[in-house]
Amino acid sequence: MITETRDHKQIDSQYLNSNDFESLMRYFNGLSNETKRRFGPHLFDQQSVMDFYENGDQNRGFLAIDTKTNAIISYAIIKQGFQSRLQKYGLKLDNQTDCTFAPSVADMWQGIGVGIAMLHFIISEIQEIGINRIILWGGVQSNNVHAKNHYLKAGFKVLGYFEYHGQNEDMILELKV
Repeated sequence: MITETRDHKQIDSQYLNSNDFESLMRYFNGLSNETKRRFGPHLFDQQSVMDFYENGDQNRGFLAIDTKTNAIISYAIIKQGFQSRLQKYGLKLDNQTDCTFAPSVADMWQGIGVGIAMLHFIISEIQEIGINRIILWGGVQSNNVHAKNHYLKAGFKVLGYFEYHGQNEDMILELKV
């Protein structure tokens, strides 16, 4: 799906496939340590990524590509499955209709609408398979004001708080059914 960022650059949002792993490694290598620190579903090496996606339909990867350079500028994961800490909120979680979400955006592309374009693409794709709630995989760090505001603006609600290398917030997005 082709969309345009706020600064008029075109991006193509699409599913990750096995042919993308080499390009994904270049994307990872270009991320700052700060951006890497905020993303944690898997390590940043090709074998870890390949192992992560061996679970079939449970883990789905998504990319945003700069249409001018064909470089990956954003990577996100959707997983049907949950961390045990989410049970403390009294949610009735269902692996068929709920998922966790872990996004990342290349440093030079942050703040211009790539993340929201990716989220809209992902929502349109996962609603087709019956998912109606998205929960942030590792929450959002409470001191990451930019990310918190991004999620709140996108419609996420705070579920609660947990401690992991500082205070974090679990957030959920209820999709329109």
